[in-house]
Amino acid sequence: MNASMKSTGRPDVNKLKNDPSYRQILELDFNDMIPFVLYNIRKKSFFSLIYAGINIAMLVFIALYIIWGIFGSQHTWSAVIKQSVAGIVAGSILVIPIHELLHGLAYRFLGAKKIRFGADMQQFIFFVTADRYPVSGKELYFLALTPFVMINAATIVLIAACFPQVILFPAFLLLSHNIMCIGDFAIVNYVHNHAHGRVFTFDETERKKSYFYEEVVDEKE
Repeated sequence: MNASMKSTGRPDVNKLKNDPSYRQILELDFNDMIPFVLYNIRKKSFFSLIYAGINIAMLVFIALYIIWGIFGSQHTWSAVIKQSVAGIVAGSILVIPIHELLHGLAYRFLGAKKIRFGADMQQFIFFVTADRYPVSGKELYFLALTPFVMINAATIVLIAACFPQVILFPAFLLLSHNIMCIGDFAIVNYVHNHAHGRVFTFDETERKKSYFYEEVVDEKE
């Protein structure tokens, strides 16, 4: 593992904190996560536009599908309500363990070992941390967006292959889950918009804080 870290050029926590080649750009308390998310998801970038675009497109699709189905007698209001409620519950609650497990697997793939799962029910946020294990900005994109990509892809393939007659349930599941991915998109959006050099981030689990550092860039170069 040490050889791997050296080969990727990933600094450890002590180097990030003490080496003048790096500077801290953010200290984020877990209790301040909601304001951070709401502020950064509104910053325009490729990631925020993708987040908004996919959710709006899914919402429009659902509305048109319901209208077509009702007026075309393809399904009843009872079926619409049942599938809609089931999809919302599955996408916003039942899928959470799978979502967080995929974050954990992404951390493991990146080499982290001290992985912890947690939740703050007051803010209704769920998280995975790897105590004092820095990841780069590019690795953060992979880490944050793995659940979004995997759950969308797996659901679409499964429905297309096995249950093409059931549309509303998976549509509401994906819409609810994708909305719940707002924190993941906000974090990558922050890195994309605020970093000028190479970025590294790590958590200190016991202190419930995340730190973001960037490599100091010599403006003369």
